[in-house]
Amino acid sequence: MSGSKIKNEDTFWWVVETKPQAELTAINNLENQGFSSYCPLFKCESIRGRQLKVITSPLFPRYVFVKANLVAHKKIHLIRSTIGVSQLLKVGEKPTKVPCQIIFELKQIESEKLNETKSHFKQGDHVKIRDGLYKDIEAIYQMDDGINRAVVLLSILNKETPLYIDKKALNKV
Repeated sequence: MSGSKIKNEDTFWWVVETKPQAELTAINNLENQGFSSYCPLFKCESIRGRQLKVITSPLFPRYVFVKANLVAHKKIHLIRSTIGVSQLLKVGEKPTKVPCQIIFELKQIESEKLNETKSHFKQGDHVKIRDGLYKDIEAIYQMDDGINRAVVLLSILNKETPLYIDKKALNKV
């Protein structure tokens, strides 16, 4: 491989498929081996049981990016055997390339949206109340009211009535 070709390849990133829910493991192990890697992340709400948590999730589940630089070209055979990695995505025998500009834009969007959290519910979602006075009544999710509370619309006597309720008390229908 000639040096000029590697410099041209330096403007790309490769796509690596990880094992299920092993993106961060793959990133750590790839970086321990000297690779430059990246996994775009976002924050979202997750309701498990009766607990509302804000979690950080990969934007592309099961995929990370590895910079196609000189180190990567010399150690390409190590990528597949890295803990957390399933395979290096290829077209034929060549690794799938992603231009640096796309990775740059992903990093820029990620840093701009760093403090934003994707809500578990969306406006218009049909939800069921699972606790309290309104237990087992269906409603329509309207909007967030702070971090842990929401506004839902109950249909009472043919009239939409807003109800302020704890998000943990809601289930999607």
